[in-house]
Amino acid sequence: MPEAIVVDQVSKAFGPTLALSAVSLTVNRGESRALIGKNGAGKSTLMSILTGLSQPDSGSVQVLAEGDAGGASAVGCVYQRSTLIPAATAAENIALARFPRSRAGLIRWPEVRRQATELLAEWEYADLAGTPVEQLEPLERKVVEICRVLSQGPRVLLLDEPTAGLDRGASQRLFGHIERARARGVTIIYVSHHLHEVFEVCDSVTVLRDGRAVLTEQLTRMTVPDLVDAMVGEAAATAGGGLRAARPESARPPVLVASGVTAPKVNGVDLALRPGECVGLTGLDGAGHMQLAEVLTGQRPAEAGTVTLDGRPLPLGDIRGCIEAGIGFTPEDRHTSGYVPALSVAENATLNIMPRFANGFRLISGKKRDAFYSRLAGEWNIKAYGAAQPTEELSGGNQQKVVLARSVAADPKVLVLVNPTAGVDVSAKNSIYTTIEALRADGQAVLIVTTDDADLEVCDRVVVMVHGEVSAELRHPFTEGMIAAAVQGGGTTEPDLLPSGEEDSQ
Repeated sequence: MPEAIVVDQVSKAFGPTLALSAVSLTVNRGESRALIGKNGAGKSTLMSILTGLSQPDSGSVQVLAEGDAGGASAVGCVYQRSTLIPAATAAENIALARFPRSRAGLIRWPEVRRQATELLAEWEYADLAGTPVEQLEPLERKVVEICRVLSQGPRVLLLDEPTAGLDRGASQRLFGHIERARARGVTIIYVSHHLHEVFEVCDSVTVLRDGRAVLTEQLTRMTVPDLVDAMVGEAAATAGGGLRAARPESARPPVLVASGVTAPKVNGVDLALRPGECVGLTGLDGAGHMQLAEVLTGQRPAEAGTVTLDGRPLPLGDIRGCIEAGIGFTPEDRHTSGYVPALSVAENATLNIMPRFANGFRLISGKKRDAFYSRLAGEWNIKAYGAAQPTEELSGGNQQKVVLARSVAADPKVLVLVNPTAGVDVSAKNSIYTTIEALRADGQAVLIVTTDDADLEVCDRVVVMVHGEVSAELRHPFTEGMIAAAVQGGGTTEPDLLPSGEEDSQ
């Protein structure tokens, strides 16, 4: 088969961090190549180079057609997070930034609709052209994004976690559409954490680990455990992790009990958390762990089931009520819902307990508030020039520490920390882990909801969710390989997800 894309000895560094180290791979025309690896393996950096968003420090990338060299513009990418304009129609989104125009510069709207209808018809969605994107189903929105990219004539289509937000049925239909695009000669590079998916969609796989391409192989010769081993490496797969020795399971009664909790992407989950226990909750994108955290912290109601705190029902769907009942939490994204940028570090760290510092005239005593903040700053090692410094001026790590400090300001009975070290450097991570360990040692119940394996090292046990249900529970010490296998479904696979010929071996 003629080559479609050739990556030759590509390296890329960001300061002292080597994101990619002499990565080479070749993808043939019409081939579907899976690109997999753990968080931080270098996938995003390689994607940005393939699409021309960044340039390699060394090495080269060639996109080839009919034997002629092409550029990064010949690669189209459909990103995990939607880039569509909700209020615009499917046709308008497909033609965005390249509207056909008349000699007078006016948009030729009939041509916009005709081109979009032709593209959508190839995906069996011709009738969507005039529909606003905000009215479309998740699969339909994904198809619109793919059509917009294909309308630009790329020879290589890069799909970044394309099934994110799709249920099983929608994912299956998307796979069928992708296969038909391949039949039309489109080359696919498929990025996913869902290892079972790649056996359905892809011919071959390249595994990145610590910025290096450690494996390229035909998928007919691989199994899910083979891919897990390649992703984590032999040493990490077998070595026990953790910052401390394992502790005996607490005999104290649970402080938090969730029974049969059902919500969008959560199906009848049971969970218990004891005082002095740190529990990890993890899974792949869409597994339901983030949605369960939203239920436990009052951000969304449950459709069924109960959650009790010290034997009393939590007011699910009521954030303020859950905080007052004894739940402290950090949101998934500190930038959008974690803090108010222009407020001071003291104000942000104490937002949920402001009435404590009010005098008889309901005016806030800045002196009392700043003194309280100073204690929190010491516990979390927040680096700021003073209590009055605007939070937006801090480093990412210290902004995260301010958000974490607020979660404990009200002396909660249970802490729910969602991605507690997201976007922070190694030094800040270690500081956060040290504080979490100290809180646990003092009897605080902590639930860490995360997609970062490093966050799980401070946990006594890890609860793994797959397709909205608890699929495994691992007690410390556990290994990176055990976690990687568990999030894929405990190492077992559904027969219809296996490459052909593997059913009989199960």
